[in-house]
Amino acid sequence: MALFLMASHGHAEAARADLTIIQGQTKRDLTKNDFRQLQLDSVVVLDPVYNKHKRYSGYWLSDIFALAGIHPDPTTVWTFKALDGYKASIAVADVLKSGVKAFVAVADLDKIEGWEKIKQGKEWISPGPYYLVWKTPLEDLTPSVKLPWPYQMVEISIHKADEGLQKLLAGSNVQSGSVTRGYKVFQQSCIACHSLNLEGGVVGPELNVPKNILEYENRKFLKEFIGNPNSFRARSKMPAFNSTLSPQEINDVLDYLAWMGKHKISE
Repeated sequence: MALFLMASHGHAEAARADLTIIQGQTKRDLTKNDFRQLQLDSVVVLDPVYNKHKRYSGYWLSDIFALAGIHPDPTTVWTFKALDGYKASIAVADVLKSGVKAFVAVADLDKIEGWEKIKQGKEWISPGPYYLVWKTPLEDLTPSVKLPWPYQMVEISIHKADEGLQKLLAGSNVQSGSVTRGYKVFQQSCIACHSLNLEGGVVGPELNVPKNILEYENRKFLKEFIGNPNSFRARSKMPAFNSTLSPQEINDVLDYLAWMGKHKISE
């Protein structure tokens, strides 16, 4: 959950043509010329961002990885980074289990020119130049795994599933049930925009280094702010979580953040 900014994307499309693929020490910046080596394909998907069926042209992510010389395996995690610093991750094992296929859209076939705009706060933005969408085995099937649909995508990194766990759970066994639950909620709802111990997105502020958020904001304020940011700040781009998270889940997240305050990393 973005405590001070948004939990999604909010910048207009920049004039950027590269998509960066990273795995370990391997880094490849793919340009439009590189993409010409691939077979352009098209898909029809039930798009949750637009809440309707959409047609796109683009390239299968597996082909892009092959072009970049990247060979991910089921023990890895894919992390997708957007232009504004938003990050979303998914375990490759979950993708394989669900039977979905990742597709990098580069054009909106439902528009004669450009892309159909997405409303983000007070703005209307384009999801291009690269928009990750998912093709399900059946067109209307909703997969059991929660899939990220990052638009204005600029980077894909591939890493082992346990990387980052040291930072986010301080490498120790958590005894408190609320802390464990809060960690899971944080992973699902917060880390795409916020980093903790410098692990996560950069749309919102870092929450633990050098000061933990609870060192300068009290729990009562944070509970209310997370529930409805617009009641504090006009035109807040952060969504209200009072309809998606229960009061207990918000409390659990705050317990987790408080616990992490005792397990900071060095910058």
